Amino acid sequence: MKDNHVHVLYIITKLELGGAQKVCLNLAHGININGHSSSLISGTEGVFVSEAKKLKSTFLLDNFKREVGFNGLWNEFKLFTQIIAIIKKLKKEYPNLVVHTHSTKAGIIGRWAAFFAGVKTIIHTVHGFGFNDYQSKLKKSAILFVEYLTCLITTHFVCVSQKDRELGIKKFPKFGLKSSIIRAAAEWEKFYTPAKLVPQAFGSGFDKFVIGTVSCFKPQKNLFDLLNAFKIVYQQIDLEMRDQVQLQIIGDGVMRGMIEHWINMNNLTGSVVLLGWQDNTAKFMRKWNVFSMSSLWEGLPIAIIEARLCRLPVVAYDVGGIFEVIFNDKNGFLVPPKNIDLLAKKLKLLVENPSLAVQMGQFNDELSEFSDTVMLQKHIDLYCKLTGFN
Repeated sequence: MKDNHVHVLYIITKLELGGAQKVCLNLAHGININGHSSSLISGTEGVFVSEAKKLKSTFLLDNFKREVGFNGLWNEFKLFTQIIAIIKKLKKEYPNLVVHTHSTKAGIIGRWAAFFAGVKTIIHTVHGFGFNDYQSKLKKSAILFVEYLTCLITTHFVCVSQKDRELGIKKFPKFGLKSSIIRAAAEWEKFYTPAKLVPQAFGSGFDKFVIGTVSCFKPQKNLFDLLNAFKIVYQQIDLEMRDQVQLQIIGDGVMRGMIEHWINMNNLTGSVVLLGWQDNTAKFMRKWNVFSMSSLWEGLPIAIIEARLCRLPVVAYDVGGIFEVIFNDKNGFLVPPKNIDLLAKKLKLLVENPSLAVQMGQFNDELSEFSDTVMLQKHIDLYCKLTGFN
């Protein structure tokens, strides 16, 4: 029996390239270095599976997948009981076990599994809520109802943005009393670029003017708006500039075939480059000129923070907590969702005025709260407070 330190079980659905996954793995690794210990439950899919296997206590479950449907209810029940069994086993070894969930599905299943396993400290990080205005009323209401019930058994919520915390206070009982903001952090050592090392203009250090993004290929990320905005930019700039402008996309997913078809149909092969999943996104981002994102809903994407650490101006839809980091006309442009023409207009402005892109990139952000060391220490303090450790 080990009760002289905190042991945290992290639960997340899929280990794809995303902010929630980066936070979860950074915490799982970091807490071990700081005298405590961790375990992880996740599915078997995603680019970060190999990273997860480096942890001493990792449970990768074949039937832990994001999709939920009536046809798979038996599979979900088996998954639920499997997670309960793992938690009960860990609880015997660590009586003060903390269960910390990330992502919507893992947040629901993981918290209820912890509840039925008798865990006293149950934490959930809100990386953007699972309900949004783009869902049908029935689906949104169902998710809200389940989240409401699950809120009642949750000890504490960690929010990555003030916007999410305000929404939680509005929707759920006592949310304000049992929630706090801990920013989802980027890995500073990988991404931080001093202003003096940024090339001063297009042509001095850049072979092309590159608009870049990091994204899973799924409906939430709404990549076709960014693709269509780039198409408008490409068609409107001078002919001699077209070979020098490129859109690079790091990521992959279920919509890849549709995106590849769109690229071919619009004769943009070579101008739109799909880079696939990359372990070292910083290597690519440092060669970009602009970061852009057209998601329909978000919490506060880590990719935005990584872009700013790389001194990139950001052109993004104004969703979630992005406005808490990107200030219009200062370090980027915020565009109302679905306004493809305005998104294209702002991207074109930076393509045709690369010195403005450099100027915006060098804006003096205050990003210290997004440091991975700060994030880790705040979580350790929270775990110790909730479990009574000093």
